[in-house]
Amino acid sequence: MPRPVLLATAALAALTCAYTWPLIAHAGTVVPHDRGDPLLVTWILWWSTHAVPLTEPWWNAPAFYPAPGVLAFSESLLGLAPITAPIIALTHTPLLGYNAAFLLSYLLSGLGAYLLAFVLTRRHDASFVSAVAFAFAPYRLSHTQHLQLLSSYWMPVAIAGLHLYVDAPRWRWAVLFAGSWLLQALACGYYFFFLTMFVLLWLGWFAGGRLTIRQWARLAAAWLAAACLLAPLLLGYRSIHAFYGFKRSPVEVVSYSADFAGLWSASADSLLWGGSLRTGVGAESELFPGLTIIVLLILGFAVRAVRAERGVQGPRQPRPVQSFYIVSALLIWVLALGPRPSLFGAPVGISGPYSLLMGLPGFNGMRVPARLWMLSALCLAVLAAFVVARIESRRIRRLVAAVATFGLLLDGWPRAFPVMTAPGMRVTTTGAHARLGLPLRGNETEIMYGAIAQARPVFNGYSGYEAPQYFAMRDLLEQHDPRILDRLAAAWTSYEIPRTGMFAPGETTGTPLRVVSITTSANAHDIGAVLDGDLDTRWHAQPQTGSERIVADLGAARHVAAVVLCLGAYSAQYPRALTVEVSPDGVAWSPVYTGGTALEAYDAALRSPREVPVTLPVHRDGVRFLRLRQTAREPHYGWTIVEFRVIG
Repeated sequence: MPRPVLLATAALAALTCAYTWPLIAHAGTVVPHDRGDPLLVTWILWWSTHAVPLTEPWWNAPAFYPAPGVLAFSESLLGLAPITAPIIALTHTPLLGYNAAFLLSYLLSGLGAYLLAFVLTRRHDASFVSAVAFAFAPYRLSHTQHLQLLSSYWMPVAIAGLHLYVDAPRWRWAVLFAGSWLLQALACGYYFFFLTMFVLLWLGWFAGGRLTIRQWARLAAAWLAAACLLAPLLLGYRSIHAFYGFKRSPVEVVSYSADFAGLWSASADSLLWGGSLRTGVGAESELFPGLTIIVLLILGFAVRAVRAERGVQGPRQPRPVQSFYIVSALLIWVLALGPRPSLFGAPVGISGPYSLLMGLPGFNGMRVPARLWMLSALCLAVLAAFVVARIESRRIRRLVAAVATFGLLLDGWPRAFPVMTAPGMRVTTTGAHARLGLPLRGNETEIMYGAIAQARPVFNGYSGYEAPQYFAMRDLLEQHDPRILDRLAAAWTSYEIPRTGMFAPGETTGTPLRVVSITTSANAHDIGAVLDGDLDTRWHAQPQTGSERIVADLGAARHVAAVVLCLGAYSAQYPRALTVEVSPDGVAWSPVYTGGTALEAYDAALRSPREVPVTLPVHRDGVRFLRLRQTAREPHYGWTIVEFRVIG
C-alpha cells in the first residue's frame, strides 16, 4: 500500500477515535446517541448471527411476537455482517459488533471517498480533503443514531469502479463496481434505490457513446450477477410487505422530505454551528454542508473564471467530470426536497421531481427522501478534491489542503459526542416461552435488547413498521384489561401467568350479504369506499368524537351472523366504543353488540394482517338495517373502515 494511503488511513482512524470519543473506550457498554435505533440495529445484527440469513426462522425474528416476517419490518443490515458477525460470534457481545461497525463507518467512508477522488485527480492531498469532507460531513452529526445511513462507504467505491471501467473496460473494474453496489445495497435499503438511480444518471452522462456493445454487455453481466445475489432478499421483503400491505403514505413522504431551510440548518450537536444554525426544520432536514465546502466551491469557480478570462484552458472533454458532480449535487438536493417542497414547513406551491420517482417500484417504501443528501455530500466532497487538485503549486496546494482539512473538521465536529450507557441483559429463571416487557411505551428497544441473552421472543417491538396487532395490545394493557393477558397466555406459560387456553374465536363463516346502501354522519363523501372492494381506499372520521353513525341497508330482511369492519393498514384506528344495532324497518332498533373493539382488533390483526377484519357477532334473523354508533372520544386517532362486510 502506498505510503500516502497508509498515512491517510492512520489519520482518518485517529480522527474517528477523537470525533467519537469516548465511544471507543467503552465500546462494549455504551451506544451512540440514544437507546432507540442503535439498540434495534444491535438486535438485528445479533439475530443474523443467531439464525441463518434468508431462511424462514431468520425472517421470523423474535419481536412483535407472534407476528411472522418481523425482520422485514426494518433493514436487514446484511452488508454489515462481514464486520459484525465475526466480532459477535467471538465475543458474544452484540454491542461490540455494533460499535465496531459504527467506528469503521467513518474510516471506511473516508477511504472510499479518498479512492474516488484519487481516481479522478491522481493527487493524494486532494483525495485526503475529499475523504475528510465525506467522512466528517456535518450531515452525519444529525444521524449518529442511524448506522445504516452512516455506512455509505461502498457508494464512492462503486462510482470509482465505474470511472475506472469507462477508462479501461476490464472485468476487474466491472466486478469492483457491481460488488460495491451489492454490498452498499445490503448495508442500507435507502442506498439500494438512491445509488442505483445515481448509477443510471452516471451511465447516461459518461458511458453513452464511449463503450462498445461488448463492453456494455460485460458491465451489465457483472451488475446482473450482483442483482441476482440481491434478489432473494428483495423478494423476501416484497412478499412480507405485500402480506401486511406495508407502504408509506404520501403524508409520511412529504413530512420526511428535506426543507429548503435545511441548507442553513445544522445539528444541535455541532460544535461550531449547533447554537446558531437552528431553523426548527427537524433532524432529517439538517443539510448544512459547512462553510468550508462553500468557500472551496466559490474559490474553485473564481479560479476557473479567471483562467477562462486569461485564455488558460484545461483539457477539453465533451462532458467534464466536474460538471457532472455539480449537476448531480444540485439535482439530488432537489430530489431530497420530496414531492412537495417546503420552506420552513410551508409548501412553496410547486411539485417536486421526486413525485415522479414515487411511481417506481420500491419507492413507495422510502419514507425519507431527505436521505438522498448523503449522495450530494459525496458529490461536494469530490468537488472539493477538484478545487485543491487544480492548484498547480505544490506548496500552495498542500497549504490549501491543510487549511481546508481543518475547516472541514471544524464544520462537522461535535461539541461532545453523544453516548448512552446500554441497558443490561434481562435473564430470568422461569420457563417462559415469550416475554412481555412493561411498561410498553418508550423502552421497546431496551426490552428487545435485553432478551438477546436468552434469545426469547418478545411481544414488544420497535421497527420501521409496526406489527398490526401491537397498538391494540398496548391499548388493552394500558387500560388494564385482563383479557389481553388471557390471549397472550393462551398457548404458553408466560412468567407467573398460567396457561389459559383463551384462544381468539375462529373466523366467522357464512355468505357475504350485499349492502344496498350505506350512509354516515361523518365524512359522507368517502363512505362509498367501504364497499368498493379496495383495501387501499377508506372511509375515515378524525377524531373520534363519540357521535359518529353509520347505517347500512341490506335491501331486505336477512339472517345476519356478523358484521366485519376491515381496518387494513390503519390497525390503530378502530372504534374505541361501539354499539351495533339491528332493525327490520329502520325505526325500531335492537342492540346486539356494545363495548370496545380493541381485543377484536388484536385478534383480527393476527388472523389477517393485511385486512385486519374486526368481526362483531350479530346472530339475528329478520335484519334489514344495521346501525353502528361510535360513542367514545379519542382525540388522537380517528375511526377508519377500508371495507365493510355483512356475513349471513
